[in-house]
Amino acid sequence: MKTQGERIFLAVLSLCFLSLSIAYQLATPIGEAPDELSHFRVIAYLVRHRSWPVVREHRPDIPHESTQFPLYYVLSAVATGWVHFDEQIIREELNPHHIGAPAPPPEGWVNRNFFVHDPTEFQNWKGEFLAFRIARLISSFAGLIAILLVYRLVRRILPERPRAAMVAAALMAFHPRWISLASSVSNDAMMVAGSALALNAIVDYILCPSWKQAGWMGLALGLALLAKASNIGLIPLWVLVWVLTNPPRRSWRARGGELALSLLGILLLSGGWLAWNILLYRDPLAFRAHLMLIHWERPEPPAWGDWIQIFLRARETAVLSFGGAEGIIAERWVYTIWDLFLLLTGARILYQGWRLRFHWRSNRSESLPIVIHALWLGAVIVEFIAWNIRVQAPSGRLLFPALPAFWLIVAWAWEGFPSATWGRRILGAWLIYTTTLSILGFSRYLWPGFHQPLRTMEEVPADLERLDWVFEDLEGPPNEPLVRLIGFQATPRRLLPGQAIRLTACWELLRPARRNYSFTYQIWSGPDPTRGERLGQVDSYPGMGSWPMRFWPPGSVICDTYRILPSPPRDTPTIVSLLVGVYDRSHPDLPRLPRHGGEGWIPFAKVPPPPPPSGPVSWEARFEPGILLLTHNIRISDQGEGINVHLRWKATAFLPPDLHVFLHLLDSEGRWVAGGDGPPRGGAYPTGWWEPNEIIEEERWINLPQPLPPGTYQIRVGWYHLKTGERLPAFDAIGRPIPEFSVPLGDLRIHRSP
Repeated sequence: MKTQGERIFLAVLSLCFLSLSIAYQLATPIGEAPDELSHFRVIAYLVRHRSWPVVREHRPDIPHESTQFPLYYVLSAVATGWVHFDEQIIREELNPHHIGAPAPPPEGWVNRNFFVHDPTEFQNWKGEFLAFRIARLISSFAGLIAILLVYRLVRRILPERPRAAMVAAALMAFHPRWISLASSVSNDAMMVAGSALALNAIVDYILCPSWKQAGWMGLALGLALLAKASNIGLIPLWVLVWVLTNPPRRSWRARGGELALSLLGILLLSGGWLAWNILLYRDPLAFRAHLMLIHWERPEPPAWGDWIQIFLRARETAVLSFGGAEGIIAERWVYTIWDLFLLLTGARILYQGWRLRFHWRSNRSESLPIVIHALWLGAVIVEFIAWNIRVQAPSGRLLFPALPAFWLIVAWAWEGFPSATWGRRILGAWLIYTTTLSILGFSRYLWPGFHQPLRTMEEVPADLERLDWVFEDLEGPPNEPLVRLIGFQATPRRLLPGQAIRLTACWELLRPARRNYSFTYQIWSGPDPTRGERLGQVDSYPGMGSWPMRFWPPGSVICDTYRILPSPPRDTPTIVSLLVGVYDRSHPDLPRLPRHGGEGWIPFAKVPPPPPPSGPVSWEARFEPGILLLTHNIRISDQGEGINVHLRWKATAFLPPDLHVFLHLLDSEGRWVAGGDGPPRGGAYPTGWWEPNEIIEEERWINLPQPLPPGTYQIRVGWYHLKTGERLPAFDAIGRPIPEFSVPLGDLRIHRSP
């Protein structure tokens, strides 16, 4: 019997859950939860055609959720049947830069939205948009029913511990991933509610086996199965309960009648749908037909090593994740805390289970339900494994049929016998943590993920590196500006292996756009992308996909921040350059918009050389203001067409940016014969990026004139300022100035013309 305090608690909890659920709904654009539009298309088909969509090979327009069991869709169709579905049609314009969209490597996907959205969609409450929101509300109420059923479940098993029931209900209500699931157009929330209903019926039968409870059991299982085929495992679980529940002075004949009555209830509610699937697809669960409609079936089963990643991803998406591909996730420490809680809970379950064996017979009304719920949790995990053998679906929500059983076991482990003060404190701390996380899920992750703010010029960060590059519209008159890259900011300046680049770019739209143009940000090694190596790339619609250019208000500013993990360059040290462009993704040739101002790329970081060895270093020559020539090596090519010179430099101070190396071949009379001038490392690592104590190695080449007369030649090296041609002062190892500041590297003897 619930007390007045428990009733107040449940009322407040229900209000909090519905408030969070509605907030999650408003923050998530239409169709941006997993498979939402496909679920909604089933509802729309029912309303328009008054019949169920049947999967046929010649009907590609049939949504892939058409093979699902019908309870959620029928209820949603009834609730939205009065809406004019032909008004305010929801468009399905795909976002080509979504994380799940096909794209040529090495492009990185950063946009959170599957579809292109008109920003006015948020205020649209007519036609299909209204029906969509009603279908979401039905999920929210199904989620609330599941929470209340979890409360009842724990209250029935632990009648003397009302706190355990309230904590279990609160833990489920403030579970971020559960809130988002119960805020979407999907049959998953109703599936979990059906699972909770069936588990309640199982517990009722265990505590008081009777004809009445058996009939209730059949109806509950029938509803659970009508909600989703994932609940099919509850039927053999019920049969096991029937076998294990053997009260004295009851005949097997009576008990057999109870089993038959329950199975009859299942057939009355869900048997028609099972028969329908058999007639259509020769499969009561329509599993094979569902596989015909999806495109993420595995070509081969996952290897043993893949299962670790599958379960890590499932754990991540079972706690906090948003978006169609569940790509909006939290920082790693959020999941680390979850892992720690699971480990502590697992240890607590083992401890409580060990103590339970001593009370099995005396406390059967508690011990048997706990074991049954543990078996249901294990059965759902087996279902998850079997599904992922066939399909690439490592989503934690596939484990949610067991969510009521999971929170029951958690509450029992921490609040069951013998309850300890410290155990209650741990569970209370976890409840505070997950409640805070559910609020942050909206304010920190979900809303910013889909709603990038517009800015004014006064709100542009002051520390941007200003560029003011203007891009023209491909469809507009010549020289008519469309969009301006105000500037960018990229960190770090010194890029180490495995380190990501944080890039912020601010843009201003100058006039209305006719197309949804894309931005491209490419990371290249060296100062010139035409000669460098591409290390990473991100392409995006403006506003991280929130503001496609057709809907971007002219005169406003968007500042996007991206995280790009570049691949390591093959040759280091090198500077890293950013190439920025605007192009039309829908065009097969991907034409870029003409640009005015700037070269199109900006050196912004460097990959430094390996750290120098410790201890003193010998050197051959010194150049002011701070370069040492450590060693050199000369090798003439096998064919005699050129000379390769390997040089090792060391910086002893910060240097001017325009220093070049000269490498001269002189004849016996000191006349210039050939040379190899240029920036160090061919321009890949200019001296303006050198730091004190860095050791830089480079290969330089001298092309020999043909024919080259026999004789003795001398190779000399030095440095000069590119703008003035002035050479850097050079000194030998004992400090004497070197004539003409040209360091001799050695003689080269040519005996005959090559």
